[in-house]
Amino acid sequence: MGLSFNEFKDEAIKILNIDLDSYKIKRVKRRTDSLMRRHNIKTYDDCLELIKRDTDFRAAYLNHFTINTSEFFRNPENFDYLRDKVLPGLFNKQEKVKIWSAPCSNGAEPYSIAIILEEMNIKPHRYEILASDIDPDILEMARTGIYSNNILQNVSPELLKKYFSPVQKNSNSKYQLTKDIINRVTFERKDLLKENYSSDWDLILSRNFFIYLTREVKERLTRKFTMALKPGGYLFLGNTEFIFDPRRYGLTKLYSSFYKKED
Repeated sequence: MGLSFNEFKDEAIKILNIDLDSYKIKRVKRRTDSLMRRHNIKTYDDCLELIKRDTDFRAAYLNHFTINTSEFFRNPENFDYLRDKVLPGLFNKQEKVKIWSAPCSNGAEPYSIAIILEEMNIKPHRYEILASDIDPDILEMARTGIYSNNILQNVSPELLKKYFSPVQKNSNSKYQLTKDIINRVTFERKDLLKENYSSDWDLILSRNFFIYLTREVKERLTRKFTMALKPGGYLFLGNTEFIFDPRRYGLTKLYSSFYKKED
């Protein structure tokens, strides 16, 4: 009798060194099954063997499993609030602002922040943007700054012309972000579920990550993110993500998915 999914998952955790138990189990199974269909893999035994022996398949599994969808200025009204309310307040009260995108996926969101700050005429020495993700392949893509049209759908024609140049790649229209904006963001590989966080962040973006996690893990990460924020700092989540009773974490909800740490 072959491996059950739970047996497969327990063995895969050991090999991949990723905490699959922190994610909603239905999502883990759905992602695994879809990848198996794509590669015509019939059993969990065969899938586990490929994860063990085939480095390309192991990378494909991690890439398929992790959250690699993002776009520039996703939910534009939230980025308007960020530009008009949050960022001016931070830069008015201090000389340097620390911003962390975690997880950053393809880099669209930290680069969106960099474009906003450029449009606000904030000099680069006045801020730090760190972008973290567990997937080395998506980080490599982010560092290139090359994006397809669907990721740029919320970029205005004016900003597209100012910060991107068209390139032709694999017969599909793509755009290259300017080097000046690319250089504003530092990327790192980080496992947010296992590793410790640095502190004193003024703004943390963790958008559309919580929706994949179990309730217990969401609570643990909310505490970790809150502890990593400075007093008066902001946590920016995705539009469908909510923190129930934010006061128990020392947070106050401001607008949509923005939470502020108590001073």
